[in-house]
Amino acid sequence: MTVVTIILFSCGTDSMDRVSERRSGYYTASCDGYTLTAVSGVRESTFKADGKAEALIPYTLITLVPDDFDIDAVITYAVEADGCTFGGTMIVHPFAASFSAEFEHETTAKEFSVTIKCGGESHDFTAQSQITSDMMKFDRAISAAKASVVPSGEYEIRARIIKNPLGDGLCWHINFITAEGDTGVLLDPVTAKVLAKK
Repeated sequence: MTVVTIILFSCGTDSMDRVSERRSGYYTASCDGYTLTAVSGVRESTFKADGKAEALIPYTLITLVPDDFDIDAVITYAVEADGCTFGGTMIVHPFAASFSAEFEHETTAKEFSVTIKCGGESHDFTAQSQITSDMMKFDRAISAAKASVVPSGEYEIRARIIKNPLGDGLCWHINFITAEGDTGVLLDPVTAKVLAKK
């Protein structure tokens, strides 16, 4: 029985093979003139588009967009997610009118709480997951993307659930990166239909 089990496991494939980022969480919330988006997953501690997948770390990235943007605002955050607490000061995005914060934890709950403080005021958010049960997982999305672009040679994979830039809802963005360049596919998260590719 032990020998059979070992053989079966050795024949399996690693769904994270060549993956340098897997972003599977996507959350949104709004409150008091602020819109909050959070994404979570695992990724290389230092991004290098070199075609090689290095050791991965968990992360959650929160982006806060105020209706009235003040570049000099000092905004702090406190998060309670998956039984853990995180907090700190958000930083100003260098190009977009937004603030962001990141902590080393992959949030997997259906919802989590965020408290934002700015100018002596406190704002409480409940970030809700936008991932539904009918959406495919990252490994199926990678397989569908491989069938479309057929990558070869040495490459790394970034599989990210993102806001659909071509329409409503979310989509999978699967990027195959080599040392010379990259090719990517946008997929419908339910049907795996190719929405765009380059």
